[in-house]
Amino acid sequence: MASTRIRVRATIILILRVLTILFAAACIVVLLLSKARDVDGSKITFEDVIAYRYMMATAIIAAAYCLLQLPFAMYYACTEKRLIRGDFLPAFDFYADKGIAFLLATGFGAGVLTTLDLKEFFREFLKRFGTDLKHTHFDNFFNKGYIASGLLAGAFLSMALLSICSSLRNNTTTTNNKGFFFR
Repeated sequence: MASTRIRVRATIILILRVLTILFAAACIVVLLLSKARDVDGSKITFEDVIAYRYMMATAIIAAAYCLLQLPFAMYYACTEKRLIRGDFLPAFDFYADKGIAFLLATGFGAGVLTTLDLKEFFREFLKRFGTDLKHTHFDNFFNKGYIASGLLAGAFLSMALLSICSSLRNNTTTTNNKGFFFR
């Protein structure tokens, strides 16, 4: 019974790490492909918007962290044992998963709010010249910003669920069964 529960929990952890990597990688691809050209030929990319660069950085950090943790999660899922014995790795997973989840949440918030602000600014600016944002390439650029933010939200949700799983795992692996905070 306990072995089945450990195997299911280890498989869920592995799936959530892979999902986080996929969401973060998709966010990176969308940001890299989002470009817009104005009528005068000037080009805008994600590098021109500071919040989009921050989104890119958070996605890269989250993907790198999950790629680093992936072999440990695969070993745990296959053998039901920790690669590194002791309390260090469970404690590291607990705190690092929470930190990465919060980092992804800030990236998501920065991306959504900046896209909302920039889209509204461009809409009002272009309205003064008698045109609509929907008739420009900038509308597509900002919509890709929303898509990248949504993908980052998916990575955050996967990481938040993973953070819960790592806290539950810490709670059940203590030696005196009083929980993680009451050793």
